[in-house]
Amino acid sequence: MKTRRRLLIIALCVLAFVAAVVSVVLLRKEAAPEAARLLPEADAVVYIDFATVRSLTSFDQQPLPQLAPGYEQFVKETGFSFERDLDEAAMAIHRGHGHAATRYTEILIGHYDQGKLGQYLRQHARNVETYRNVEVFSVPVEDRTLRIAMLAIDTVAISNVDDSSIVHGIIDRFKKVALPFGGPTLVQVYYPKIPLGSLLWSVAHIPAQASPTAKNPHPQPSFTLPGGVDVGLPGESDVVVSLRMLTTIHARADFYTQSNDAARNFAEQSNAFLTLFHSLQANSTPSSGDADTKAVFDSIKVTSKGDRAEVTATIPPSFLTKLVRDPASNAVQGSGGAVAQPQK
Repeated sequence: MKTRRRLLIIALCVLAFVAAVVSVVLLRKEAAPEAARLLPEADAVVYIDFATVRSLTSFDQQPLPQLAPGYEQFVKETGFSFERDLDEAAMAIHRGHGHAATRYTEILIGHYDQGKLGQYLRQHARNVETYRNVEVFSVPVEDRTLRIAMLAIDTVAISNVDDSSIVHGIIDRFKKVALPFGGPTLVQVYYPKIPLGSLLWSVAHIPAQASPTAKNPHPQPSFTLPGGVDVGLPGESDVVVSLRMLTTIHARADFYTQSNDAARNFAEQSNAFLTLFHSLQANSTPSSGDADTKAVFDSIKVTSKGDRAEVTATIPPSFLTKLVRDPASNAVQGSGGAVAQPQK
């Protein structure tokens, strides 16, 4: 009898353990990547899986391109090359209000030599503080201060927001282990809607239309399409953009608007614009860069479903090569390239 009871207890413990492991796995599948979960609240979030992009394009087997002098010196001193060593990048965009400039916070995951990178940062930092046993380097860059924290052997946080609590908050979140549903509100709400296997995705809030001015009597948010064409966007809405690589690149943007009418109007205006664009394109002389642009526009479909407008497109695989050709500027664009070009 005692033996049966002991076996029953052991079986229940094993089942409880298995259930716990399965629960954690399922939660992780629904959770955003850690790089995105570490970010602070923001007006937009962008995530790129550079490691998978490189493997799909064989970019890591190509010789490095010609490097800018400041960046070349950074690579020599730290041993870190964004083109080869950056695996993931997540960026929070903090929209400026009034005359304030837009600021950025980034989490970069890759292969770092902590000793070399730490030495490089100390040489260029104005000061170094320690917060919860993590060093935070304050590097002056033009008219702002760039705060850099090495969270782990493979993870670095960067922010040019004036408030030091932004980086402190990242460190606090990093110290909390296994938080599958953390991150900015936009990520928590919309990440489950991002197609599985997306190599690049972004979630953003589109503000309401600005007040009319003499120079701009009908202001509205806009998005620049390939070819430098601006398309009006529905104000006071959220947009989820994703890129998936199957046999080709599938792009998708879902606009979550305030009403069914807003989604329908956006779809109708976008389709009218596409019709006009196709007619103009048919009468124009093609240039060297028109092939990819034409392929993208020909594949675009815009529909509305309730209060959501959906835009889908197919992008030529060459887009991925262009995406990773200069990942350094993509990953640290918000910092003005400050990691590679600090001001002493």
